[in-house]
Amino acid sequence: MKPASMQLKIAVIILGLILAILPRMVAAQNSTKTPPAPGANSASSLTNFPKLWHSEATQHDFRVEVAKDLFKADWVNIPPAAARQGAQIHTECRRTGPKWVGSSNIKMLFGVPGAPAGKDTKLCAFSVRFEVDALSAEKITGHSEALHSFDVNTCHVQQTSWGAFTWVPKKQ
Repeated sequence: MKPASMQLKIAVIILGLILAILPRMVAAQNSTKTPPAPGANSASSLTNFPKLWHSEATQHDFRVEVAKDLFKADWVNIPPAAARQGAQIHTECRRTGPKWVGSSNIKMLFGVPGAPAGKDTKLCAFSVRFEVDALSAEKITGHSEALHSFDVNTCHVQQTSWGAFTWVPKKQ
């Protein structure tokens, strides 16, 4: 047998093996993909998802948007005097595996102990970590950093601790 003929036969055999093995490799790769975790619904699977949510712990109402891999929430029932001074809470999280991970950017009025009337509140801005563990049309659950120790005079977060939260759809 001539060397060129032998090389052609080897090339044909290798090509045949690749064509026979490739579909099995693709099928095996697709079967090892991790399915979504229970309770960590994708945005596309959330039907009739309410736009307004209520935190029973803080009594804050939030406008929530979930689109693909992005979760956003904005505080909407801000007291008028606080709103005029710029109070707000904006939360944004990205999908990371079975949950959403991000932060809340907060501008909130705090009472200043011993300050004269009219100067007894201060608007402080800071960020805390925020994670959504599960979403459904009935409930949003997760955990976030809560202020444990805070210096109002300097608006400095000294210590936080993690706290669980549950939001329910806002009753109209």
